[in-house]
Amino acid sequence: MKKISLLAMLVAGMWATPVSAASSTYVSGSVGVGSLTNSNLNIGGVTVNDVIEYKTGVPFGGAVGMKNDSYRVEAAIGYQSHDVSKVVGIPVTGLSVSALTYLANGYYDFETKGSALAPYLTVGLGGATIGSSDGVTTDHNTVFAWQAGAGLGLKAGDNLTVDFGYRFLKPSNVSTGVLGSDVTVASHNFLAGVRYNF
Repeated sequence: MKKISLLAMLVAGMWATPVSAASSTYVSGSVGVGSLTNSNLNIGGVTVNDVIEYKTGVPFGGAVGMKNDSYRVEAAIGYQSHDVSKVVGIPVTGLSVSALTYLANGYYDFETKGSALAPYLTVGLGGATIGSSDGVTTDHNTVFAWQAGAGLGLKAGDNLTVDFGYRFLKPSNVSTGVLGSDVTVASHNFLAGVRYNF
């Protein structure tokens, strides 16, 4: 509950950012390729590495935000799903893991006058609802999540920017509900998208 309250305060603070004449609002959307790292199992203080392996997935999402000079802040939602390829080294079918994320992100754009290119850095805080499915039933766990990344914006018009970026997404460990154990979840996401400034 405290983590959800923190997210609400972050989003509220985002829209309270002082507005200058150079400020503008924007919407964005992106899609790409996501690679979940192998999940480790923690049980009774003992960690077993690489218990679950995954196939590549397709992350996508959208955001609404505000740009003020070289800074941007936004509220973003994203989704990705991955089929499980192996459990303890044994190939499996019919199992999958998904992540629905809702983050407050901050950006710094390294803009150069006269150039259409603007590299950037980004960090975000929020939550993730992790779903695990066997094809019949799905369990959900909502946990704290953060991300960090970098990318490159290419100005394609007066109001349009094409974006290429990388994000490392790290939700907190997810409880399995068995003997107090939990599993790790993390994702490397490579995204392409567009941003429209109003």
